[in-house]
Amino acid sequence: MKYKIAICDDENIIIDDIVSKLRNRSNEYEIVRCNSGNELLKISADYNILFLDIEMPGISGMETAFQLREKKYDGIIIFLTSHIEFMPDAFKVKAFRFLNKPIDIEKFNEAFSAAENEIINTEHILIKERDKSVYIKLTDIVYLEAYGDGTYIYDKNKHAYDTDKPMKYWKEQIGSEHFFQINKSTIVSFLYFSSISTDGSIYVPLYDISLSSSRRNCAAFKEAFFKYAKKYAKTMWGRENDKKYCFWFA
Repeated sequence: MKYKIAICDDENIIIDDIVSKLRNRSNEYEIVRCNSGNELLKISADYNILFLDIEMPGISGMETAFQLREKKYDGIIIFLTSHIEFMPDAFKVKAFRFLNKPIDIEKFNEAFSAAENEIINTEHILIKERDKSVYIKLTDIVYLEAYGDGTYIYDKNKHAYDTDKPMKYWKEQIGSEHFFQINKSTIVSFLYFSSISTDGSIYVPLYDISLSSSRRNCAAFKEAFFKYAKKYAKTMWGRENDKKYCFWFA
């Protein structure tokens, strides 16, 4: 998933510092910069994570957060402040974390990783079947399989959603952060496979199925998985249904 991140602070040096820390993690983040609460409230609140300074000229960060929540913004808010007296109000706007200025790199990375994990566990997509529409969590999707002009989406409850959208459409919807396309007609979640055999087959124990992959794609899948595992270890091995899984590579 390509995250959109907003940073609102009246000091450009703070914004520059956060941007630098984000770029050190990934170049794929879409970043929006604002220098005041009024400026932030004028833009579309479609960002996943908001870094928000509390003490700013004009409307404060706390009041900005209140107005955002009133407008039904449900993203993650990380406050930038060094004053703990704001904490009671912060609970009212469902603040996710506080970061003191100057921002410590280790605390920043911990807060941002926690925010990403929170998004993973709450991110939903709308699946329109031929006769109904449902929202499901991205982390509930096991794999996708193309057929003709449509796509089957298999979830962890062993339900197959029959959609009339092509694989290309769903690949754009789910993103490449947590999934990998192993062949022309199959996309697999990193969360539900358990092994890769010498012939490139990827085994998904929940469905007791081996999905074929070329040797070239197999090597790319392994590389992508190790990066994913390093980044999301707590999410992968903290899930109650997946604690028993181990991963084996031939």
